[in-house]
Amino acid sequence: MTSIAIMNAKGGVGKSTLTMAIAETLSVWHEKSVLLIDADAQMNLSLMVMPPEKLNAARHAGQSIAGWLSSCVVTFQRSDWHGCVIGDISDVDDVTKMFIIPGDMDMTLVEREIAARGALGRARQSCRWLLDEASQVVDFVLVDCAPGISTVTECWLRECDWHLIPIKPDILAVSGMEYLRLFRQRNPGLGFASHLGVLVNMKDMRSPTDQMTHEFLSKDESLRCFPAAIPLIQHIQKAALFMKEKRSYQNKYPGDAGRALRDVTAEMIRRVSEKPPA
Repeated sequence: MTSIAIMNAKGGVGKSTLTMAIAETLSVWHEKSVLLIDADAQMNLSLMVMPPEKLNAARHAGQSIAGWLSSCVVTFQRSDWHGCVIGDISDVDDVTKMFIIPGDMDMTLVEREIAARGALGRARQSCRWLLDEASQVVDFVLVDCAPGISTVTECWLRECDWHLIPIKPDILAVSGMEYLRLFRQRNPGLGFASHLGVLVNMKDMRSPTDQMTHEFLSKDESLRCFPAAIPLIQHIQKAALFMKEKRSYQNKYPGDAGRALRDVTAEMIRRVSEKPPA
């Protein structure tokens, strides 16, 4: 199993949409089983892969990452996360073996509780327990982290095998990437996910500026910038809207959108297989 924290310190880079699209491509194109963890209090990822009524029912029943993490921090026990997993998600009829632990707006309250109890160590250990146990049942765990270095985001960045940085080809998104790099250098003894790479998202393929930014990032070998970029096209934007009627993968990600996603996921699989994380 491979766990990947997907995060940029700057918001608005299309992180949640990208996480969903990668998961659906891994499931359909590469026949991988994927567990999504929506660790962002905005719950965008959850709303993209399931109807609101299903999400609200799960939250009210305590079936969310916030509810599970809160119980772990209070009791410091191996609380059973399996009861928080929701199946039969995604509006792509080709998708199989894709699951989610939904997000929750109460995540900010959980983070306050962790801080008040001085329980960052407990929270990290709980995330490690979940990832260790999930390794027995799925091929990939993708964690959609909140922007900025919050308490819970730090847990996932330190406990996942890898971290992936999606960016828009603009200066603000690049600055967010630099902030994350500097944070990683602090307290190296605490551990950190291995750097999977920088993925250019929402790229205007007709823009010389976007192309120049992509080339600039690619020249820095330490960034491991993906050769393929996710284009800024209507199909990707519309993919974020959950449809109650199922559609095919080709219908949701036609043409250039699907080709870019397949190229990116193939490169991801190659990278995680060639070098074990520290």
